[in-house]
Amino acid sequence: MAALVLSRLRPVWFTAWMVLLLAAMVTGCGGKEKAVKLPGDQVEMEFVWIEPGTFTMGSPATESGRFKDEGPQHRVRLTQGFWLAKYELTQAQWQAVMGSRPWSGQDYVQENPNHPATHISWTDTQLLLQRLNQAAGDKVYRLPTEAEWEYACRAGTTTAWSFGDGASPLFDYAWYDGNAQQKGQAYPHAVGTRSANPWGLFDMHGNVAEWCQDGGDPQYPATDQTDPVGPSNTAFRFVRGGGFNSSAQSTRSATRYDFPITDRGATLGARLLLTR
Repeated sequence: MAALVLSRLRPVWFTAWMVLLLAAMVTGCGGKEKAVKLPGDQVEMEFVWIEPGTFTMGSPATESGRFKDEGPQHRVRLTQGFWLAKYELTQAQWQAVMGSRPWSGQDYVQENPNHPATHISWTDTQLLLQRLNQAAGDKVYRLPTEAEWEYACRAGTTTAWSFGDGASPLFDYAWYDGNAQQKGQAYPHAVGTRSANPWGLFDMHGNVAEWCQDGGDPQYPATDQTDPVGPSNTAFRFVRGGGFNSSAQSTRSATRYDFPITDRGATLGARLLLTR
């Protein structure tokens, strides 16, 4: 896409057509949305359809702030589309399904139905998913794999963040250390209050780090992968996106951290995936 240069000498109609084409190339995989009522029919969860596709996973060695476990870069092909939650899992949604409030009385939390559900471990999310799948009568809910998460976060981009390589716009796209913790607001904020990525997903950068379904290796494979799924027989899982107390570099699309599956904290949350 970088090779397509719009010349000032082109006719106006040609320039407008090229701008629309470039926009379609970036936003073409997102767009369709649906809302699903959770058990009890009092609370909904909104999802965005993510088309199957191919992308480069990981970060280049030249990316500023890069960590070693983000490489080597490799091509990943996802053959199945999926519905990904438009927002991070909220306190209202968790409570509607689980009937509990694990964040209540904890530090670095504001109780609010539209704030992310936190102090939930990976193991806790599996209990939530089990209840949702029981109510649905099929195994349709899960967490995204690392590959699915990064594909959706990048939303057709190859830059450090879904909005570009420079961190300056991060204030508009994420709750992170620079506009939350350092401003005396050391807690996750209401979901959807920053700008969305090109596919209409909110808070993919910052607010809370999101559990992924699969485990992973500290180094990626160097070969192309199709529908990769990390090991399940491990006591660790990766979280993605960074949180309200993360540095800018820790909210990049490629950043990954692994945590024990029983860990809970103010920065740990989730985003659900619906297979159909």
